[in-house]
Amino acid sequence: MNRETTNDKAHRIHPLWIVYSIGKSVKELVFFVIGLMIYIRSDSDSIFFKLGVLAGILYLIYKVVSVLLEWFHFKYLFTETELCIHEGRLILESRYIPLERIQGISRNTPLFHRLFGLTSLLLDTGAVGNKSSVKLEMITCKEAERIQKYFSHADYLERDVSKPNEGTLEANLLEHSSRKKHYEMTSKEIFVASVTSLHLLIFISLLYTCYSNLNDFLSIDPYIEAVLSFFQKSWLLTAVGILALLVLSMAYGWGRTFIRYRNFEVTSDQQRIFIKKGLFHQTEFSIPKEKVEAIILNTKFLQKILGIVEVRIVSTAEEDDEEMKTANILFPFIHKNKALLLISEILPTFKVETDMVNLPRSAIFVKLVRTSYIWIAAGAIFYFWPRLWYVPLAFLVLTHISQLLSGLSNGYKLSGPFIQLQSGSFSTKLFITTRMKIEELKVTESVLQRKFGLASLEIFTRSKSVQVSKISDIPKDVAISCYQWYGKNGGNKG
Repeated sequence: MNRETTNDKAHRIHPLWIVYSIGKSVKELVFFVIGLMIYIRSDSDSIFFKLGVLAGILYLIYKVVSVLLEWFHFKYLFTETELCIHEGRLILESRYIPLERIQGISRNTPLFHRLFGLTSLLLDTGAVGNKSSVKLEMITCKEAERIQKYFSHADYLERDVSKPNEGTLEANLLEHSSRKKHYEMTSKEIFVASVTSLHLLIFISLLYTCYSNLNDFLSIDPYIEAVLSFFQKSWLLTAVGILALLVLSMAYGWGRTFIRYRNFEVTSDQQRIFIKKGLFHQTEFSIPKEKVEAIILNTKFLQKILGIVEVRIVSTAEEDDEEMKTANILFPFIHKNKALLLISEILPTFKVETDMVNLPRSAIFVKLVRTSYIWIAAGAIFYFWPRLWYVPLAFLVLTHISQLLSGLSNGYKLSGPFIQLQSGSFSTKLFITTRMKIEELKVTESVLQRKFGLASLEIFTRSKSVQVSKISDIPKDVAISCYQWYGKNGGNKG
């Protein structure tokens, strides 16, 4: 198809996008309007008040005109070989993106979109910068499904896109229906995740924010003081108050987790992984398996006790869009044994070893010596503020426990083309990748490490931003072996 004729055949996004965008712009003025309403009580004839009203009106006019122009000029069209995008407000721009460059597809459906049968697609091109993705916001669900099914063909990246035929789309539909469901989150997992998270701190922060905002308009301090005085009358009432706060925070955490991860499921076909989540605000994400550069298993302290991990994917198709930041989470919270089985099932090219090599005992001593400056800071606090003796003591205990746990829990494993690094203390991070996926491997050695025959190892993998994984104080001969192992890859990808 001639590029000059694509503009006439291109599609526009739904007109409701105009209302949606103007509504978001109005939200930006909420705090400005609230401040202006407070100021009007004192002096409604002030020149500053009149200028504020004029500025607000001009801003709204600008946003309305800007949104109308942006909607009118934005068009898209899928041709046989490329995606054509026409956009701009006063200055028009056209982009032509080869279809084989589209690496990841994300589907995002907020509640407002669902009410009208609309959704948004984010197409990742693997590029870097502001033009790294294309967002088709507020298109019909039928159109989104058509685009997703087209790109979900198992052999899409390998096929000859310059010679499409009617059978290609039919093959797409068959391939789409052959997805295998690997995992669906249960209510029990959601409850355990809400209990083991730090939602108590978030809940207290939320209460304080609500108090601060309400206190600007209403005098609620007397009521707050009355409630606090009531619970301070006896130790029993204080215990009831603390228990009520814990129950409310757990309820808040459960509700927040339930809304975010309800309907969470992971499916896959031969070439792609599909992740879907959300109760009201639904998100769908797909990524080619060949774009997965590494796997990361994160474990927080409380979750470590229960054997729960978070599994993340490091890929070249990671999204920059704020709404898709968590799209690279394969499993947000899952038992480690179950995660290991599913990882090998979904990504058979990755192998996770459970019998890792621990750091030598000398590494623990080096870690403790490295934090010896803490003693100086603790001594200074104790000297100048002797009444606060418990602060430096607690700080010293936590620091040394952290270094001790780091020396005991950190480890490594080199097995064929695979390498694993585990680092951390109270929380741990297990990093798994293959030799072919490593962009750079670096071995460093400090003066202290040299005296004990130790070194640090850093691995750089490719994503939208470079992913760096590091383990400190491994034996020097092991670090050299890793470097030689990496060198067998010919410097990696040229």
